[in-house]
Amino acid sequence: MSPLDRFLDAANVLLPVAYLAAAVGYGYLFFTGGERARKIATPLLAATVALHLATLAATAARWQQLPAATVSQALSVMAFAVAVVYLFVEQWGRERSTGLWLVGLVFLFQLLASLLRQPEVPDRELYHSPLFAVHVSLALLGYAAFAVAAAYGYLFLRLYRELKAGRFSTFFGRLPPLEVLERMMVGALGIGLAALAASVGLGVVWADRLFGRGWIADPKIAITFATLALYAVALLLRRLGRWHGRQTALASLVGLGAILFSLLAVNLLFTDFHGFL
Repeated sequence: MSPLDRFLDAANVLLPVAYLAAAVGYGYLFFTGGERARKIATPLLAATVALHLATLAATAARWQQLPAATVSQALSVMAFAVAVVYLFVEQWGRERSTGLWLVGLVFLFQLLASLLRQPEVPDRELYHSPLFAVHVSLALLGYAAFAVAAAYGYLFLRLYRELKAGRFSTFFGRLPPLEVLERMMVGALGIGLAALAASVGLGVVWADRLFGRGWIADPKIAITFATLALYAVALLLRRLGRWHGRQTALASLVGLGAILFSLLAVNLLFTDFHGFL
């Protein structure tokens, strides 16, 4: 067994363990507010993300293709993307109390990826294209950011309803204020919109050059454009002051539903990433 294979085998075990340790750190911070957990949680997550990046790079080097060729690899990339987006949003919102949910989600993604890991991966010419690799990576980053935004949107709506009803449970009382949740949600939406727009732009240029205008009839492309429009309008109305946190939170949940529908439609109706491939 080569050193690269030994590293990948070790990382397959270490990554979920490290993410679990980070989630425990954020959980301890959430329930106790301990200063030690505050100093440990973020650096531990950042170190795990660095290990994850090295693992993805090693996977790409081992198979000489995009490390998203299997369900396991795609789940791992999603876990990495959610972790990266959360780290950015944490700095954006200057609040760590929501890390328990987001890092817990990353742990579940990576645990599934490790359990489903296959010894061999399919080798397709498409996976060797640098443009396709960037296109897929940006799309996964955008979807991960929208998932993060939806999580913050859900927490925002739950806390909003608690306050509006005049009841304030101890559990939700540990969440940051509504304005902080909204700022973190809007930050994640901004990341997702920028990443997905870049992915779509690159994909359109790439597909138009290789397949002509056949990509226009692909339902997934239509749904992606509709999702982009939804998020762009939501952010614009929030920027103009026409919408507030509650409407933006609802839009983030609706957008996530559209993304899930798009992914399910591709899996059920097509045999590949897009109908024209």
